Amino acid sequence: MNRLFDINNPFFRFMSKFFDIMVLSIVFVICCVPVLTIGPAITALYYSIAKAVRRDRSYPVKEFFHAFKRDFRQSAIVGIIILAISAIIVVDIRIVIGTGDAKLGSLKIAYVVVALLIAFISTYIFPLISRFSLKMKDLFKLAFFLSFKHFLSTILCVLILAAGVVGVFVSMGLFLLFIPGLVALLISFPMEKVLKKTLEQIGTGTDHNADQWYAE
Repeated sequence: MNRLFDINNPFFRFMSKFFDIMVLSIVFVICCVPVLTIGPAITALYYSIAKAVRRDRSYPVKEFFHAFKRDFRQSAIVGIIILAISAIIVVDIRIVIGTGDAKLGSLKIAYVVVALLIAFISTYIFPLISRFSLKMKDLFKLAFFLSFKHFLSTILCVLILAAGVVGVFVSMGLFLLFIPGLVALLISFPMEKVLKKTLEQIGTGTDHNADQWYAE
């Protein structure tokens, strides 16, 4: 009976993690409202999930805003660049489809390939920002390189993200209460393995924390 109400039993630990994920998801959505802050919000969500939820280091919301503030400038610029390119691709695809010209079929394929490349790079670049101190061009180069070097992990992460988007759409936004945090958590499993290998290879410009939680 005593074990049933022990806060360290599996049920209470699960509920605690679920609550953390829900709170972080809500904070993430709020921070995305200005749109231009989507980049910092994604970076902070991944960082707080990987550090506080998975490894129980510090408090989730505290780590979220720590990363949000620390990486704001770089992740905001990256987010704006990705949003701008994505918007251009979507508009161009709609224009091409609207023309109904069969000769433009190859152009549609080219746009789809570019969209996939953006999705691949986006999957890696925000976790990289949360972990490494790199120049902008190096971030994009590394994200591009890792997306193909660890192609199976990339596909898995993209599928997880796509499932999350579909879940939010089907639920008419209701799943926003926990889907962002859950997606970040699931992506962190293959992503952390990639980041550890990357850490071993580049060795410098690593995480800002002295406790090296990411090496566990």
